[in-house]
Parts: sequence; structure tokens; C-alpha cells
Amino acid sequence: MSGWLSSKFSRSELNRRTPENDGETLDLVVSVESIRVIAYVNFFIMIACATVLNNVLVTPILAEGDGTTCGAFNGYFGEEYGYDNGIKPGDGFDVSTGSHLVRLFGYNNVCARWDYSPSREITAMIYPIFEYALLLYLFFEGVQAKLYFKKGWVSGTYYRVFQILFIPMILGCAWFRMIFVVIAYENPAGHTTGFLGLQITLIIVAILNVYFMIDSRTEYAWLGGQKGTVAVAILYIVLNLIISFIKLYLTCNIVFYTLPHPWSLNKIGGSYVGEVVDKIWFICNAVIPLLVGFLRAFSEPSLIIKVDCAPSTYSSADGAIVEETKDALQMSEGTPAEDVPVQQEAMLIHHFLKYFC
Repeated sequence: MSGWLSSKFSRSELNRRTPENDGETLDLVVSVESIRVIAYVNFFIMIACATVLNNVLVTPILAEGDGTTCGAFNGYFGEEYGYDNGIKPGDGFDVSTGSHLVRLFGYNNVCARWDYSPSREITAMIYPIFEYALLLYLFFEGVQAKLYFKKGWVSGTYYRVFQILFIPMILGCAWFRMIFVVIAYENPAGHTTGFLGLQITLIIVAILNVYFMIDSRTEYAWLGGQKGTVAVAILYIVLNLIISFIKLYLTCNIVFYTLPHPWSLNKIGGSYVGEVVDKIWFICNAVIPLLVGFLRAFSEPSLIIKVDCAPSTYSSADGAIVEETKDALQMSEGTPAEDVPVQQEAMLIHHFLKYFC
């Protein structure tokens, strides 16, 4: 099909502006870790914007109340759960001390900043700056993993692990948007499911990134060479796995039972256990990865990408194919002109499948 369609396609020779530049290519230098830094910075920008929106727009509205039993003023997760901050339907409340999350968990997490309108809708429009940057990073990280594997700089084990986890990372990032669709005070389980997906993605990204440093035998002199670098990396992975397991366990309790685990409501130094776990997990999977991203972005080589396209077939004013143009432009040196459509078809069919094989 591709060969038949390409044989019926041409461009007018009259509109060929600069034929002498047909051999030009687009050369790109891509720092993969710089894209990750941008993604994480955008995540913090989203949180900062949501915080301002929550304080300026949401808090005054919620403090007034509206006397209804629907929406944000439905009174859910108050007295029926036996907590002391029961709020009757229609009453106003302080979002910092009486939000639905406070009534359910005992404390506000980062989501509380965009749980209520109009912060939810505006933050949903800001979220793509983080989502698209992270998806772009995951794509180029896949390209880099394939390249490093072909060069022998990383093991087949690392590359296969990346292949297996690539799709879950993509889905977890993309489906996080459901937190803006499923409203927290109406369906906490469904709302938390979207956040669970992003948690899994951030955990995988953070651990894979450090695992890459171990597998590629990265050495930083200020960490004591390879031994010191590996020791620090392994310590981070172990600690992150421990706190992430606890975090995911508590999150799954909300997803499957719509209730916090009882021991997450215990106190440690005046804070809830769940709140402490949240803060440690955030440091391990958002703050530290940002710092590691800066380190790798400034110390590791960038990808060099040469972008080219197959030559176009041109036609003269009377519609006849300009054969000399077709013969002169070849996809690569030594490639006969008659083989060009075959190569095009092979590339279209097999390129994506070969990428992760």
C-alpha cells in the first residue's frame, strides 16, 4: 500500500525553492535530564499556582458556605466518621482545618490545593506543562536507554526492565488528570486512584534513574568514585523503596476502602503518621530526583539527533515525473533510486516495533 501510494505522489518542480539544499538535515542536541528537570520544576510551578488559587479564590468562598447539601458544602466525612471536626451540610468551613481531606485523613495533602472550584479547573489547565514535559522525558529516556544498550554502556537487564516499565510510567502520568475529573469530596477513592498512578510513575522514574547510574557504572569523584557513588545510590533506592511501599499501602487503603488506615491517624510529634509519610515520600520522589536531574544534566553527555526525511518525487509542469531529480536524491549513499520506496515502506512498518525490541 505504501509503495503504491508513494508512486502516485509528487510535488511540482515549479515550487521547488532551493534544490541545492536538498541534502540539509536538522541536527538536535537533547539533554535528556534537562527535560526531566523542566518537568519537575513545572510540577512545583503547578503546586505553587494551585496554592495561590486556593488561598485567594477558594478559601473565601468556602468560608461563607451556601446553605446547600450538595457540592463542596455537602458535609461529608464529618460526624458520620466520628471525628471532632464534623461540619453540617451548608456550613462554611476553613479549608486548612476543615476540608474534606482533613475530615477523612486528619490532614491536608498536596491535592487539597486543587480539590475545590475554581482552583480545580484552573490547575487542570496548568497541569499539561508538567504532564507533557514528563512524557517527553520518558520518550527520550527510552531513546537513550536503547542507544546505551546498543553501545554496551548499560546491561540488557536494565534495558529490559525499562521496556517493561515504560508503559506503566506513561499511563500513570497521563491518567493523573483524573484527579481533576473525579471530585475528591464526592468520590475520594476514584480521586485518589488518579493520584496513585502518578505516585507509581514518580517512584519508577526516581528508582530507574538511579539504577541507570549504577548499571552504567557512573563515577562522581566528590562521592568517592564508583564505590562511593554506588553506595549512595543503593542507600537511596533502599530508603525510597521502604517509604514508597508504606505510601502506596496507605494510598491503596483509600482507593479500595475509602478510609484511611487506622494507624495512619496516630500521632508522631504532633503530626499524623500519614502526614509524615507523605512528606518523606515527597522529598524522596520529587525533591531528590530534581537534584539528581540537575547533577546528571550538567555532567552527562547529551543525545545528538540527526533528523532527515526521504527525498521527494517531483513533477514537471506537464505532470511528468522528473526522473533526474529522483535519481539524484537518494535516502542514503549507495542506495539505488528504485529501492527508495522499499526502504520507506520498511521504515514505516518496522521502525516503531524495532524500537523496543
